[in-house]
Amino acid sequence: MTVLTATQRREVQAVTRSGETELVPIDEVLAGFGARFVTDPKGLAVTVQRGSHELVLHHKKSLASVDGDLKLLPAPSLYDSGHWYVPIEGLARVLPPLLERPVEWRAGQRVLVIGPLAIPKLQVSTFASGELVRVVFEASESVPFHVQQEQGRVTVTVARDLVDVLLPPTRLPGGIVSSVQFLGGRENLFAVELGPRFQTLKATEQEAPVRLVLEFQGPPLKESERAAAAAAAAPKPAKPSEPEPAVRTVVIDPGHGGENPGARGASGALEKDIALSIARRLRAELVNARGLSVFLTRDKDVDVDLDERTAIANNYKADLFVSIHVNASRARGAKGSEVYFLSYQASDDDSRRTAHLEGAAEPPPGATSPELALILWDMAQAEHLEESSALASRIQEELAVVTGSEGRGVKQAPFRVLVGASMPAVLVEVAFISNAEEEKLLLSEAYQAKVAASLARGIERFCRERTLQLGGGQGPAASGRP
Repeated sequence: MTVLTATQRREVQAVTRSGETELVPIDEVLAGFGARFVTDPKGLAVTVQRGSHELVLHHKKSLASVDGDLKLLPAPSLYDSGHWYVPIEGLARVLPPLLERPVEWRAGQRVLVIGPLAIPKLQVSTFASGELVRVVFEASESVPFHVQQEQGRVTVTVARDLVDVLLPPTRLPGGIVSSVQFLGGRENLFAVELGPRFQTLKATEQEAPVRLVLEFQGPPLKESERAAAAAAAAPKPAKPSEPEPAVRTVVIDPGHGGENPGARGASGALEKDIALSIARRLRAELVNARGLSVFLTRDKDVDVDLDERTAIANNYKADLFVSIHVNASRARGAKGSEVYFLSYQASDDDSRRTAHLEGAAEPPPGATSPELALILWDMAQAEHLEESSALASRIQEELAVVTGSEGRGVKQAPFRVLVGASMPAVLVEVAFISNAEEEKLLLSEAYQAKVAASLARGIERFCRERTLQLGGGQGPAASGRP
């Protein structure tokens, strides 16, 4: 890849790890910026220091810390042969605070832009008639255009490190030119795909303003063809617009995993296995029947750090975060479902105990360490408390009815897995694995399917009401089934 600043242009060799993930040595990326690298003796972490800023990377971990702020990388960092390798697409997330300047990764041109640069702007417009197609490249400053006609297409390259391209998706009727595309690459390649009616090309450059005009000529149209072309070009009546859906992406978090099994039933059922099975079923419900984009924080039996689970949701820019668990209690006869949203004050003693079992976010009194900053109350979640409460209510109403258990209500507790979520977020305790009857149900595929369907209905109700509210309609009240 190319590292481009206002004063230098450098090439940095990328390597491929973990399938298709590309990584680069961060020491070479930061060459010339005065960064200092301190690797721990075991090679498990490195601290990159520059002025008063610090970036911390961990070997084989996707989490990084920038001045104490947690960032999720698209793939783990690696320490190999004395170099720390970072995913290319994660550089723009971690470098701006360290360098105190903007950083942008342009994948199409494979250029990492560091700092403000004067980049030429190039706008492409098209005009089509029955016998002529005109494609105009207009630049904000003088740039070198190179035009070449090839078999079935005409290419235009612009020999500059970078150009900002304004080119909406363009497909043209009439059979002279079929499409105009920006393919990028080091030569900033444009491709004009030719149609079966293409005959000749004329290219003209102008200086004021800076333009390249390409004229593609076709044969004259017959009168009937001319009328058909005019009818096709006539504007169509606009359809009434529907409200944009308020929820497109959901991240589902199957609790526990790996060496952290969670609660265990008397017959040996494990919370981590049940949570993952229900999460997979819920994903299928939301994707297949509701058309949502759904991601799991884990899709196999592995342990995922609590902070990383919400970081994954933030990384996917999720609209909702739902963490799935099963409950346990020493109280004989405890049964039913509970749904929580975040608060540093637990609703009651049982809620405080549940949060402690699942991972509480209550900080020790007087603690001031950098690690504590990652679990302190994140005001971004405060913006979503009302919506989190509404989501919890919808899920609890559906879950209590479908499972046939008496709902224990919507509660609040300081669950660490909910801290830092920048979207409505809830934690669902489906049933009590400590209850022999409910443990037997939780092991049933039919019961798991019913639970997943009820969770999907609760999420769907919230989505529908939220969409109506944003679209100017009035959704149902905050409680009660429709």
